[in-house]
Amino acid sequence: MPLYAHPDSIRWLPSQYMRKSKAADERRRSMAKQARDDYKRLSMQAIARGSVAERAKNFGGEMKRPPLPPKPKAASTVNSDCGISRRQGIRRVNSSCTRENIIKWFQAEQLPLRAGWDRSGTGIAQWFHGIISRLESEELLRNKTSGSFLLRVSEKIQGYVLSYRSEDGYMHFLIDASGTSYSFLGVDQLQHATLADLVEYHKAEPITSLGKELLLHPCGQRENSCDYSDLIE
Repeated sequence: MPLYAHPDSIRWLPSQYMRKSKAADERRRSMAKQARDDYKRLSMQAIARGSVAERAKNFGGEMKRPPLPPKPKAASTVNSDCGISRRQGIRRVNSSCTRENIIKWFQAEQLPLRAGWDRSGTGIAQWFHGIISRLESEELLRNKTSGSFLLRVSEKIQGYVLSYRSEDGYMHFLIDASGTSYSFLGVDQLQHATLADLVEYHKAEPITSLGKELLLHPCGQRENSCDYSDLIE
């Protein structure tokens, strides 16, 4: 006896096959799209690598960083006709110095330069003094006339101080000796080859632009004493 399928089963089979076929088509389209996207991505990477390689070839075979900009040059000194120069940003020397260190500094660096000698270089200048204090310098200038001065080794820094007797009292000017020249700190920027040149210049030119500090009368040592004997042996 022949078997016959139920009519409802016949209607269900085509719809099931259609759904499966549709799902298979979706998977194929998705795989095809993924393949196209992968091909496009790989192609772009290859193009990029080729472009980088070409640039490297044009620049000598390797990629190089651009050179850094040059460092700014330090301000240079400008020489004038009289052998004096100006400079920017005068640096103050460290002030944490003992008397012993200052003596060592003077003997090692300043004595070979004949710092404190007169312009002829034959002897110690009348205005030169050793490591004396502010009060001691004012005591030496107490009974002097306006325009009197002395130049002493500072007791606080590796440098000098010019003490000046004005009409109104006393003035004290620090002198920078940290380089190969001498100049006032915080007053002007004139550079002098020696202390004697600095003193000679300010016999005719005031120390400050608005002042009248001319170095007219050098103040020497007390009678029968020498306050720079520990510096110059």
